[in-house]
Amino acid sequence: MRMKVALVFLPFLLFSSVSMNQMDSDRKISAVHPEKNVHTALAKMAAALAALKSKVSVLEQETEEKGEKLENVTTWREQQKDEISTLKNKIEGQEWKLVQADAHEKDLISLVDKLKQQLNVSANKVAFSASLLAQGSGSTERSAFRDTTLVFKRVVTNIGDAYNPQTGVFTAPLRGAYHFQWYIGVNNGGNTITSLVKNDQQVFTARNNLDSYEYLILGFGSASNGVSLLLEAGDVVFVRLWSGHVIYDDENHICTFSGHLLFPM
Repeated sequence: MRMKVALVFLPFLLFSSVSMNQMDSDRKISAVHPEKNVHTALAKMAAALAALKSKVSVLEQETEEKGEKLENVTTWREQQKDEISTLKNKIEGQEWKLVQADAHEKDLISLVDKLKQQLNVSANKVAFSASLLAQGSGSTERSAFRDTTLVFKRVVTNIGDAYNPQTGVFTAPLRGAYHFQWYIGVNNGGNTITSLVKNDQQVFTARNNLDSYEYLILGFGSASNGVSLLLEAGDVVFVRLWSGHVIYDDENHICTFSGHLLFPM
C-alpha cells in the first residue's frame, strides 16, 4: 500500500520541482535583462491599446450610424404624429359636418312632413259658394245657337280656391266625393233650363215650371237641383245655360252655385 502511494505522488513531485526550477530561471533572466522585458511589455500594451482604439472607433462609428437612424426614426415618428393629428382633426371636422348635415336633413324632413300635412289639410278643406251677379240686377243675354257656361261672379266662400270666378268652373283638387247645388230664377214670363256638367258630360238639369204659382201670380220662376259626384283630381264641374234661355238675378242673389268636398277617396 505504501508503495502505491509513493508511485502516485512521485510524478507530482517531479513536476513541482521542474516548475520551481523554471520560475527560478525566469527570475534569473529578468534580473539579467530587465530592459528587454519592459520593452516587450510596453509593446504588448501598445498593441492591445491600438486594437482597443480600433474597436472603440468601430463602436463609435456604429453608434453614430445607429444614432442617425434613431434620429431619422424619431423624425419620422414626429411626422407621423403630425399627420395623424391632422387626419384626426379632419375626421373630427367631417364628423361634425355629418352631424350638422344629419340635423339639417332631419329638420328638412320635419319641415316637408309639416308642409305635406298642411297641404293635406288644405286639400281636404274644399268649399265654395257664389251668386251670378256681382252687383245690381238683370238677366243674362240669350243665345239661340249655343249653350253658355254660367259665370257666378260674386264669391262669398272659396276655401281651397278650387272655384274660378273668371270662368265659372270648379276644378277638383283631389279624388273624392263632392256635393253641388245650384239655384236659378227667371223674370218677366221667361223660360230657363240649366244643367250641371262634369267635364263634358251633362249630369242633372233644373228648369222652371211655367205652371207654378209664383210664375203665374208673381211673374217669377225658379228651379234648383243638386248632386253628389265622385271626382278625380283635375275633373271640372260647371253650370251650363241651354241655348235660347235666360236667367235672372238681383240684389238678393237668388241665382247661386255651391259645392264642397264630402270626403277624400
